[in-house]
Formats: sequence, structure tokens, C-alpha cells
Amino acid sequence: MKNKQEKSVLVTGGCGFIGSHVVDRLISDGYIVVVLDDLSTGYMDNLNQGAILYQGDVSDKSFVDKIFEQHEFSYVIHEATKINTNVLHEKPIYDLKGSAHSTIILAENCIKHNVKNFVFASSVAVYGRPKSLPVAEDDLTSPIYSYGIAKYTAESYLKYFSTYYGLKYQILRYANVFGPRQPIYGEVGVIAIFTDRIINGESLTIYGDGEHQRDYIYVSDVVEFTVRSMEFNTSSVYNVGRGIPVTVNEIFFEFQSSGLQCGEALKELERYGEIGNFYSSVNRAFDTGWSPKITLGKGIQKTIDYFKKHKYCE
Repeated sequence: MKNKQEKSVLVTGGCGFIGSHVVDRLISDGYIVVVLDDLSTGYMDNLNQGAILYQGDVSDKSFVDKIFEQHEFSYVIHEATKINTNVLHEKPIYDLKGSAHSTIILAENCIKHNVKNFVFASSVAVYGRPKSLPVAEDDLTSPIYSYGIAKYTAESYLKYFSTYYGLKYQILRYANVFGPRQPIYGEVGVIAIFTDRIINGESLTIYGDGEHQRDYIYVSDVVEFTVRSMEFNTSSVYNVGRGIPVTVNEIFFEFQSSGLQCGEALKELERYGEIGNFYSSVNRAFDTGWSPKITLGKGIQKTIDYFKKHKYCE
């Protein structure tokens, strides 16, 4: 028999970087939160003690089905993903399982159990190398790496389930999210990597000329939009970023301004697979009444303070 719970939310990946912050916010707002995480990249230390944890694989259908049978969720927020750390050694099946396969399993359960809204953490990686900037939600999606392909496949299945089965969804294409609890691996973790190295007295490395632009957004701003989106009435797709292009050189300058000893940056050759410049149009998100509150400099300082306090960097 199900536990009848008002304001109950399932958060996959709730022990991970972004997911754990989402869980903290939901519990603070009075929601009953169930976390599903296999702890392959998440950490128990990230788990809010007010949450209920099921440790397992979100792409394991029988496991997920049992969780839905035991709880009556109002919302599902799918943050779980597989992190690829090297574009030269991609694992398409691994990515497909982590994004698309798991999304299908969750979506089918949402339909069966009348979940109000499915919030999917996608990525701006679905755009690939854009032909013009900033990139809006209706622009061409042409992912060039396995991670982005898998995310876009998952998005397509959500639209399929919406068209034919009435599933309500919110697809959130996160830009380069940074902040406390971010791991120091991955292709988009330059702020976390810089923080780790500078705290440990190591030199910072800039690849190429450092002028590649990205759209960096602090994690609390992402959490704010993610939680808000649960109550949106119409299925839609949103870019979730600041919409402001930032270069690695500008990030290095912010670290120099933080009061820590940076020294001169080491210069290395451009890395293979660089996608070029990217930043997103966030007008659609702005139209919902949301806007980012944390500046790049303030976000970097908050990240440094957290890493130092928690001795996150070893």
C-alpha cells in the first residue's frame, strides 16, 4: 500500500552536486523528499538527513517501479546523470542508459501514478556547436558528443510521452553550473578545478588563449528555477543560465581578485574537442519571473569559502 503523502517529491541523483542542493531547498520548503541515487558520483555527506534514501540504479526498472509503488509522488525531478570526464573515451551505451533509459522508466511511472510534473535536468550540450549566439530554446539542436545526444534523446521521449500519454514535463537545459559540492572532474568544472588547485597551492592552467566563452551560473540560482518549474502549468523547455558570456581569462581574473595567491597561469595547448564559444538566451526563463541573483564574482567567492571550510579539496 502506498504512503499517501502531500507535497512529496522524488529526486534522482539527490546525493550529487546539483541534486543535493535541490533536496536541501525542497526540505526547507516543507516537501517530503525521496532520493534515488546509486552513489556512483554522489556522496552520502551531501544527503540531507531529512530525506528518505533509496540506493540503487535509476535505470533499473524493477527497482524504480517498487519505489513508485511505495510512495505517492506529486513531482519527479530527474537530476541523476552519468558524468563523462574525457571526450576521447566516451561510452554511448553508458550515457544512453543514464539519461534516456532512466527517463523512459521514470516517465512511464509518472503516467501510471498520476505525477503532476516531471522536471528533467538536461543540458545545453544538446545544442552542439551553435551557428549563432546566444542560443535560444527553439534553435537547432545538434549535439556532437554522446552526453548531449543522450540528453536530447531523453528530451525527445518526454515530448513523446506528453503527446501520446499526457505527461506534463519541464525540460531544463542547464548551462555551466558551479558552486559548493561540485566535483573537480568533468569537462565543465573549471571553477571547481581552479578552486581545488589554488587552495592546494598549485598553479592554474589555461588551455588555448583562454578566450572561449561559456555561460556560468551559480547553483542556488539553478535550484531556484528548478523548484519553481514544478508548478509550471504548461510543458516547456528552458535554458537555465545567466545569458552572459564569460571567458576562462575572466574567471582567472576573478580568482586573482579573491585574495588568494594565484601567480601566473600556466598556458597549455587547446584541448581536443573544444566546442568553441557558447552562451544561452534565457529570456524564456526570465518570462516566468525568475532571474539569477548571484554574480560570477560572488559565486566564485562563495565556492572558495565552502571548499576551504569543508576541506573539500585534498
